[in-house]
Amino acid sequence: MSPPPSTPDSCAPSLPAPPAEDARWFVDEVQAHCRQLKCYLRRAYPSVSDVDDVIQESYLRVWKARAIEPILSARAFLVHVARNVMIDVLRRRQAAPIDSMGNLDDLFVCDEAPGAAENLAMQENIEQLAAALDSLPPRCRDILIYCKLEG
Repeated sequence: MSPPPSTPDSCAPSLPAPPAEDARWFVDEVQAHCRQLKCYLRRAYPSVSDVDDVIQESYLRVWKARAIEPILSARAFLVHVARNVMIDVLRRRQAAPIDSMGNLDDLFVCDEAPGAAENLAMQENIEQLAAALDSLPPRCRDILIYCKLEG
């Protein structure tokens, strides 16, 4: 196997060395449209800055598709695949937007209110305290309430 022909273009994919015939087809029929494809993608999808990544992914998909069956019009297929990859990128961006936060300490992420179990335990403690106060003689109960509750 001979290595793929080297091209100075930044659109050259980094794939394993294919047979010479496949490499020639790829360079002549697919990679030859790199500049036009970049211009089209940048014009059609100006909000996406990863055009080179989209092109690389498109090359890989075209290469895999050709391994399964012949491609009649490589340019049309490449543009179609690149458009689909770009739509996937935009969908992923919409599905999981990432918003940056200035200071994470300003976020309130914990609810510090007592939970149901803590509320129940507190209610039981209050009931036990009330029962204990009720069991005291009236004069002793009044003194304890005045001292503890009213200071």
